[in-house]
Amino acid sequence: MKKIIWAAATAALLATPAFAADLPRRGAYPEAVYVPVAPAGIWTGFYVGANIGANFSSSFNNNAAFSLGGASGFTGGLQAGYDYQVNRFVMGVVGDLNYSSINRRYIDTFPTDVRTSMNWNGSIRARLGYAVQDNFLLYATGGLALGNVRVSDALPGGFSQSKTLAGWTAGVGAEYAFTRNWTALLEYRYTSLQKASYDGVMPGARFGFEGHQLRTGINYRF
Repeated sequence: MKKIIWAAATAALLATPAFAADLPRRGAYPEAVYVPVAPAGIWTGFYVGANIGANFSSSFNNNAAFSLGGASGFTGGLQAGYDYQVNRFVMGVVGDLNYSSINRRYIDTFPTDVRTSMNWNGSIRARLGYAVQDNFLLYATGGLALGNVRVSDALPGGFSQSKTLAGWTAGVGAEYAFTRNWTALLEYRYTSLQKASYDGVMPGARFGFEGHQLRTGINYRF
C-alpha cells in the first residue's frame, strides 16, 4: 500500500511542471491611464480688481440730426464680483464703475456748437464661463449698464445738462490665473443706453449712447 502511495505522489510531483507550463500566462499589467480631475474650485470666491481700456466706434445717437458718431475715448476703473464653480462651469455676478473720457463735438453753419461726453460708466452683470484649463476661463457676460452723458451748447449763453442714462451691455472675455490669487482678463463689451430728453439744447431733443469697449484688467481673488 505504501508503495502505491509513494508512486502516486512521485507521479504528481513530476507532472506539476508540465501542467504549469500548459497554463495560460498573465500578460504585463497595463499602465495606468491618467485622467485629469475636474479643477478644484480655483474660480470660486470673491474678487476685486482694476481695469483700463478704450471706447471706440461709439455714437451719441439723437433725434435732432446732430452727427455725433465716431466717438472714442479712454476708460478705466474698478470691478468686484463673486464666482461659483461647478466642475468646469463658472457662474457669477460682477459690477464695475469706471471713469470715461469719451466725447464728440458737432458744429454747424447754423449757430450750433453741441458737445457731448460721457464722464463715467458702470454695470452690474452676470457671468457664465467654462474653464478650458484649470487656470484659463472663457466667459460671456451681460446685464444692466449705466452712464453719465453730458450735452452742452458751447456758444455764449449756451446750455449744459448732465443725465445718468440706463441701458444694457453684453460681451465676451477671457481670464487667466497666473497664481492662485492673481488673474488677468481681456474683455469686449457692447453697450446701449436709452435716450433721454435734453430740452435745454433744443426743445424735444433726445440723446442716448451706443458703443464698443475693449478693456484689460487684473483681479485679486480671495
